Amino acid sequence: MTQPPLPWKQLRPFPLADPGFRLNPDGTARFQYEGHLVDVLVRYTTEEDRDLYTATADGDEVIVFASVEVGDVTVGRSWMLAEWHNPYSLRDSLLYVLQEAIDQAERKVDEMAAEVAKIRTKRQDVTQ
Repeated sequence: MTQPPLPWKQLRPFPLADPGFRLNPDGTARFQYEGHLVDVLVRYTTEEDRDLYTATADGDEVIVFASVEVGDVTVGRSWMLAEWHNPYSLRDSLLYVLQEAIDQAERKVDEMAAEVAKIRTKRQDVTQ
């Protein structure tokens, strides 16, 4: 029985080492999803996370973070709580943060492009 293809392509660490996804020892990974590069960080929750992320800081809870950068500028971010020892929870969280970070990045870049277009139009109007 073969596994269905995953909706992402893992770039780091070596993706063929596991049928799902793997993390570097520091909890990081990089994925290609819908043509975008997305950096991911997974770490256990802490006491400080209780207020910020409504985390319980229990031993099995982790936060999955994702970010998308364009030209060294972070344009999309996302996070979700997951259970470390539950592969379904981890995969669902990974898929959610990948999609959410990309959606946010695309909206932000569209807004930035629209703002630049407005500035260019005003500049052209002034010079004419």
